[in-house]
Amino acid sequence: MSTAASQGLHSASRTQHGAARHDPIAQSAISSDSAHGGRDATRSRGESAQTRQAQTGQTQPTRTQPSQTSRASRALRSARNPQSSRVGVDAFGIRKPRLRGWMHLAVLPLCIAASVVLICVAPAGWVKAACAVYGAAAMLLFANSALLHVVPWTSVRVTKILCAIDYSNIFLIIAGTNTPILFALPASIRWPYLAVIWATALIGTMAHIVWLRAPGWVFTIVYVVLGLAPVTLIPQLWSAPAAGPAPTVLIGAGGAAYIAGAVCFAIHKPNPIPDWFEYHEVFHLGTIVGYICHVVAVYLVVCSL
Repeated sequence: MSTAASQGLHSASRTQHGAARHDPIAQSAISSDSAHGGRDATRSRGESAQTRQAQTGQTQPTRTQPSQTSRASRALRSARNPQSSRVGVDAFGIRKPRLRGWMHLAVLPLCIAASVVLICVAPAGWVKAACAVYGAAAMLLFANSALLHVVPWTSVRVTKILCAIDYSNIFLIIAGTNTPILFALPASIRWPYLAVIWATALIGTMAHIVWLRAPGWVFTIVYVVLGLAPVTLIPQLWSAPAAGPAPTVLIGAGGAAYIAGAVCFAIHKPNPIPDWFEYHEVFHLGTIVGYICHVVAVYLVVCSL
């Protein structure tokens, strides 16, 4: 009885499908039932997968595209980390070319050696002390500049302190350079000039420490005026037995190099090799050329005393 019923149902199914081939409405109904059955099977498989994930506590990782926020965060981290960016930045977030400070670091050993030589060859007494003052000012200038610009500082407070010392050193190097050179002149000229130059340098140094946000052009003018002060002594130096034409020309050339570098620093031009050697590096080059001219002039004067 059961076998006969099964055969009957199977025969009825064939009859239904055969009829569906001739009846479009029936065929559409069968297709709809098949589609619903497929969707039900898919939904059932999805529910089964979710049930297995819930039982095992595992979830499938999802893939997301990087958002604009994440890209901005990476850019900000890169700007804050000097080592990860193409061009370094300082603690204030200001970009810094790759050669910033490295020239002064390279000159520092030569400055130390030259200072030792000057102290050794200088006569005992005030001249030797003057050479020591000049050497200390020059070494402080190059050492602090290298420390400020080469080390990737992240502390704003430390950077501000080093910047104040760096700018103050310009006053000190001008006064320090004039100190041994003025010993080539009579005491009646030497001491008044030393008093004025060192008083101006100390006032400028204190102003830099107190007035941290002073415009750069203000101190640039003071640098230039202070640096040009010995120009009035060129005739006396030219005719002085301990100086003469060679030291006088070197003193003038060194002063011109310092002033040219200061002007480039004030106007932020030129920028010969962007990201490597820009206006600040031109300024540093001017200080190096000026120092070389002056240290040779001091050596010639000291050896003649």
